Amino acid sequence: MTTPPVFISPEGKTEIMQAYQAVMDGWPQPYQELKVPTSWGETHVIASGTEGAPPVVLLHALSATATAWYRTVEALNKTYRVYAVDVMGEGNKSTPVKPFTSLDDFLAWFTEVIDGLSIKTLYVVGNSYGGLTGAYYAMKLPERILKLAMISPAATISPMRPFYIHMFIPKLLYMLFPKFPGLKRSMRRSVDWMYAGLPADPLWDAVFHKSMLYGGLINQVFPRVYTKEEFAQIKAKMLLLVGEQEKIYNNLQIAVRSARELIPGLQVQMIPNAHHVAAVANPGQVNQALLGFFAEA
Repeated sequence: MTTPPVFISPEGKTEIMQAYQAVMDGWPQPYQELKVPTSWGETHVIASGTEGAPPVVLLHALSATATAWYRTVEALNKTYRVYAVDVMGEGNKSTPVKPFTSLDDFLAWFTEVIDGLSIKTLYVVGNSYGGLTGAYYAMKLPERILKLAMISPAATISPMRPFYIHMFIPKLLYMLFPKFPGLKRSMRRSVDWMYAGLPADPLWDAVFHKSMLYGGLINQVFPRVYTKEEFAQIKAKMLLLVGEQEKIYNNLQIAVRSARELIPGLQVQMIPNAHHVAAVANPGQVNQALLGFFAEA
């Protein structure tokens, strides 16, 4: 079976890669680009920080690419070895040979990635879809994932109808009918909706916008809200960070309250002047929160 493309055209891939490289040219730390073979294809990982330092794995939001962490790595690298992963099945530098069709597929892939990086135990930070899958990994790998920080996880804690209305459905329509009048402009509106009136990042915005325009989505796993019983499987300490301008949930206050009810002992911090990708919007506050959380006994 032929794997569906993760770029809608060769020209689109070129534009995404050019924007991606522009962020990497501004990457604040010396880094290595690693290629980890897995059953789902070759996974691209940006590694930085002292080898042998405690590892932190960063999982980006849908279409955000690993470049979304470029304002996070410098702070974390003072103490940690950081691995920013390009999640398989999206328009980034990883090269899939088949899609994920279940959360267990994601789990098997992630396990192969951390095994390939020779990581035994780790901290995980997941934004949006990365938070959804990161929570699942923590459920199933309780002896390996010691701490989990979720940044506005996709569904996971609460329904997110606005996301489907303003981002997913326009993206799907554009992928199906890329030449239909007005749909290309809808990708810019979707990105701006997510920014919630906050300024666009001068480097990363081009990556995200072009990923929305030209990146394919081949994975077949829709986000869902986990049960209290599922969260109880997690042994890791957990932190939830949510931007005060977050717009994906049906109701932000209800989402945060639901998270506290679902996860006893959860630490929660609201990030001012931050949208869905809070590590880009307000890196200072996010980095401070992560470092404080990781430093706790």
